[in-house]
Amino acid sequence: MNRLGLALQRVQNTFNRNADYYARKIGLTGTQMLIIEYLASFAQNKSIYQKDIEHEFNIRKSTATNVLRLMEEKDLITKKVDQHDTRLKAIILTEKAVKLRPKITNYFVNSENSYAEILGADTKNELVKNLQKLNEAISDK
Repeated sequence: MNRLGLALQRVQNTFNRNADYYARKIGLTGTQMLIIEYLASFAQNKSIYQKDIEHEFNIRKSTATNVLRLMEEKDLITKKVDQHDTRLKAIILTEKAVKLRPKITNYFVNSENSYAEILGADTKNELVKNLQKLNEAISDK
């Protein structure tokens, strides 16, 4: 069967399975690894809030709440009340998460390099661009 949705679902399941397999080795889930990498990459320049996580990972508020609550329980993040808007809480990586970051980054860099090796760098970049375009076109605004 030559259906785009099915092909995307299969690849996504494989990506998730591989990430979860590695994440279990360091006591995390694949989603927790993604969030730690995101926070480590962007939180130096600006505060990151739950709504940013929801948007970046295209997840519902309830899903983000549960993932972040578990990350707080595992001492991977803390939440700090925003100085300008007390309704908002910035999400901050703990020392424990910061120490895991090199392993997480290494996993994602190696994965990306592997994908580029399989597809070729230009094809990989074009695929990412086209998937972003497709996501924007079919997402609820």
